[in-house]
Amino acid sequence: MISDCWFDVSGGERLSDMRVTAGGPAEVDEFLGMLHDYDSWLVLHRHPDLYEELEREDPPLIVRQVLGHARAGRTRICRDLLNRFMGASVLADEAPEFAPPVDVPELYLQFLVTRMWRRQLSMAALVTDARAEAARRGARLLRTHCWAGEDSRLVREYEELGFTATLEFEVLRSDGAIWPGQVLQTRV
Repeated sequence: MISDCWFDVSGGERLSDMRVTAGGPAEVDEFLGMLHDYDSWLVLHRHPDLYEELEREDPPLIVRQVLGHARAGRTRICRDLLNRFMGASVLADEAPEFAPPVDVPELYLQFLVTRMWRRQLSMAALVTDARAEAARRGARLLRTHCWAGEDSRLVREYEELGFTATLEFEVLRSDGAIWPGQVLQTRV
């Protein structure tokens, strides 16, 4: 259970209303479903029979990545007081290729996704958990990246949670469109 209650949203909800724990393969379907809802180009369709599908065909890269992170114990799951799945993330020891190398120990927060309702609270809980885990592991830097489109609204949300924007980058999607991204960091 997260004990730090510094983030308050309208309606009197508090960060302590969220619980972040280690995830595993049992949560992969829910995790992928939320990623699909946000970025359907990443996860092209929902995977209701994920394990059967993995045996029958070569799944998309994002599915293999999330399942691999879950099996390796790198996923974090955010639930509310009613035990509802509110968000998820991955905590990796290594940054993606597009993030420049750093000369201090770091933890890299990836695939952070939340439900739209109570989104700010869930996002704050997952970031607070990532910060605590980084400190526990002796990392001095927590980095992440996010979508930088739509007037950089999501970048500003990360900045409100204590991150500083560093590197802008672009990813060419399979449909030919450009995905604008931003690397962010915070000291632990």
